[in-house]
Amino acid sequence: MTRLHVLNAPGALTFDEDALRRRLAEAGGLDVTISHDLARLADEIGEAEILYTNTKTDLGTLRARAPALKWVQIISAGVETLLPTLPADLILTNASGVHAEKGGEFVLASVLLLNYRIPAFQERQRRHEWVQDFVRPLRGKRAVVLGSGAIGGEAIRLLAGRGMEVIAVNRSGRAAEGAASTVTIEELDEVLARASVLVSALPATGGTEGLIDARRLALLPAGTGVVSVGRAAVFDHDALCAALHSGHLGGAVLDVFPVEPIPADDPTWGVPGLVVTPHCSVDDNKGYLDRCTDIFLQNLAARRAGEPMPTRVDPAAGY
Repeated sequence: MTRLHVLNAPGALTFDEDALRRRLAEAGGLDVTISHDLARLADEIGEAEILYTNTKTDLGTLRARAPALKWVQIISAGVETLLPTLPADLILTNASGVHAEKGGEFVLASVLLLNYRIPAFQERQRRHEWVQDFVRPLRGKRAVVLGSGAIGGEAIRLLAGRGMEVIAVNRSGRAAEGAASTVTIEELDEVLARASVLVSALPATGGTEGLIDARRLALLPAGTGVVSVGRAAVFDHDALCAALHSGHLGGAVLDVFPVEPIPADDPTWGVPGLVVTPHCSVDDNKGYLDRCTDIFLQNLAARRAGEPMPTRVDPAAGY
């Protein structure tokens, strides 16, 4: 029997333990224990080889207390906070792919909102101003999508389905399904200058942090919209807010921020044309954890078969 420990810490996303135990029993060969207190995890994990956790922790410190631990499965896609403490011989798998459906829909909704100038209409409503603005539909406009993984890939499919010309930007330049063209980050400047909307679904890595700075924001045509559902570090946040204040950008929908929650006195709240969503664009509390368990069981099956685990994190790549 393989010893599996599940950390089900209190929070926004918690496992239905009865349902989880049933699914793990169906997989067979697992001796399952469950705990609920992150602060006591190192004391309660025992000799478990696998940790399936709904929250993050310092993996280096944990491994020092739990030397039998070989593999950690998390319920998020982002791993940048875990990599600095990840021991070289500890396998880390994430939930890459779990956000695709909701993330793609959220991007589409955000692009539609920006295209139809809804933030501007809301501001005029507060000022009791009747100003008509007859904008065109999405068809024929151009979306530049940073990242073509699960979320970016679904966003590309949905935006292309509305008739947009989608340019995908990724590290390899490998063609993204549904995109009219795919370019590498080295070609980013040229495609930014042709964007109607810029969408970021990128993780935070050494190659993406600060990618969209003041210079690149200035390359965007006047009136361009911005949607960010990846990691906040991709953007120079102050430069983005300045571009909204100046009117250079037509609006933005941001789900991620340098500091979360945003402090009540942070000027971000009052930036014109900015729609703030509190880091909830790609998660849901209904089927999300069921899909995470699907991913965990796929990784478990691959491990047992001696095959590559589908969502194993590459520390060198950062995802």
